[in-house]
Amino acid sequence: MGNNSRFFFVLLSVSAVIGLGSIWLYPYSSFKLGGLFFIPYLIALILLGVPLLILEFSIGQYFNKNVVDLFASIRKWFSSIGWLMIFNAFIVMSYYAVALSWHIIYLFTSFGLQWKNGAELYFFGNVIQVSKGFNGFTQFSLPVFIALITAWVVIFFYIKKGFESMKKGFLMTFPVFIILMLFFLLYSLTLDNALNGVYSFLKPRFGSLFNSEIWIASFSLAVASLGLSFGVMHAFARKCKGFAAENSMIIAVFELMAGFITGFIMFAILGFLSVKSGIGVDKLASHDISFSFTVLPQALPFFYKPTLLSILFFMLLSIFFIFGAASLAYSISHVLVHKFKTKHRNAAVFVSGFGFLLGLLFIIKPGFYIMDIASHFVYYNILIAILLETVAIGWFFESEKISSYINQNSILKVGALWGFLIRYLIPLILALLLFFQIKSDISANYNNYPLGALLVFGVSIVIVPIIIAFLMPRRILDRR
Repeated sequence: MGNNSRFFFVLLSVSAVIGLGSIWLYPYSSFKLGGLFFIPYLIALILLGVPLLILEFSIGQYFNKNVVDLFASIRKWFSSIGWLMIFNAFIVMSYYAVALSWHIIYLFTSFGLQWKNGAELYFFGNVIQVSKGFNGFTQFSLPVFIALITAWVVIFFYIKKGFESMKKGFLMTFPVFIILMLFFLLYSLTLDNALNGVYSFLKPRFGSLFNSEIWIASFSLAVASLGLSFGVMHAFARKCKGFAAENSMIIAVFELMAGFITGFIMFAILGFLSVKSGIGVDKLASHDISFSFTVLPQALPFFYKPTLLSILFFMLLSIFFIFGAASLAYSISHVLVHKFKTKHRNAAVFVSGFGFLLGLLFIIKPGFYIMDIASHFVYYNILIAILLETVAIGWFFESEKISSYINQNSILKVGALWGFLIRYLIPLILALLLFFQIKSDISANYNNYPLGALLVFGVSIVIVPIIIAFLMPRRILDRR
């Protein structure tokens, strides 16, 4: 049973990390900041990403409680940290499901390649039917509304029996994901001008290593790309004893590989598209949330068997979002089941229902802008939750107990260095990342949105969950 549970633990964690690890961000950062970006990113993963993954896995196993009661076991009022993680998961899950609904629409509109006369106009005008500014709050896109119901039905089937249905769902989906990834990797590299595109993704710029921007971007990505701060890893860890250090390394390697492969596929397609459209790769590349609907689909009509490959392409992208949304939904339902003694199916209905309702905010006419602002500001929530987590374990709990637990149950030993990282270095790095992010947001309005919209849909997304998390009742009720 041990090996079996470890296999599923790694499978689910890898899927979650790939799903949550912002798929365009690594390739785009490498393109923008130079192909040597992987060096600071690797350093950031070693100093920040992997130690934090080890932390979330090991405390999930050590305390063997849901994420709210886990922190409450250290200090009663620390339950707020667990609640904050659950609220973070809820926000991100809701807009992931909306992004999944867009992909579901494109699976159907691949018949006849309905965007072929203008991908951008088709996406903004026909699919999400976005307004010109922040108006039209009572109108929504009917196609996205129907697709969002479908998306939540899919997510519900992944979480309806808790870990058991997640295991089955991911075991069926993961091989499809790997086959599609490898297929598009091989196919995209055979396209015209593909290697020029890939070169722009890998092109080294030695001077960039001395630029603070590349280091801030690397450490930010190491935090944002491993599915940390949502209670997902704590919940998965309860299903597998030990191996926290090795599993964290395996998962980080998979995430790095997924980032590279996505980069090869994306820039090979962009290289091909730049020949077809006469627009340079630097003008086409973007990490905008609409990128996979407004830019990449322009290349699809020129592919071999365009309808079939379009369906497969959007199926591949859908899986990323299924992995992400289902993992977050599982994290929330896990707390509901273990804290409030409810059945898995009831928890799944609750999560799907409320996730759908929050998602409606992102499908109204200005919903695209609201989603863009929310996905930008939720980065603060992630940083704050992880900072509180490291302070709780590093300063209010004997972190030596955790490191000796890891050493007893892992082949890889973490030694005193891990404790030093969790206690001193990582909180310092997280505080610096928060400082740089605040500084950058104060100096320029994000995407030139009106200040009112940034306060209502951005700043409040950071402040409101923190306030509610600290007002939540503090009883420990975990059911083993």
